[in-house]
Amino acid sequence: MVGKTAEALWQDYQFLTKEMLKFLVKQDMDLFYELMNQRETLQVILEQTADKGFKISKDGQSLLSEIKHMNGEITDSMQLLLSRSKRQHQVSEAYGAASTTAVSQMNWKR
Repeated sequence: MVGKTAEALWQDYQFLTKEMLKFLVKQDMDLFYELMNQRETLQVILEQTADKGFKISKDGQSLLSEIKHMNGEITDSMQLLLSRSKRQHQVSEAYGAASTTAVSQMNWKR
């Protein structure tokens, strides 16, 4: 990635974001987190790369808008997954408590 223009780096960033969303939808969290780590590394490189006006250009604004939209989709999907996970945990705990209570109340002497 050394020597790439800001535009090329932002396009790589967009690609990684798109892939993150794809694997999040598939609930392949290992690949999602791997892509997220790659994107974080790319962010550091972007911060150190001369922009040369790309972000304020029409193409730059369009690309950044698309990235922002995908980031919103990722956030929404993560919140949905977290909510489902919490619900599943609550159901599991409720079932475990009910099951334990039922077993403890059984008359074991016959």
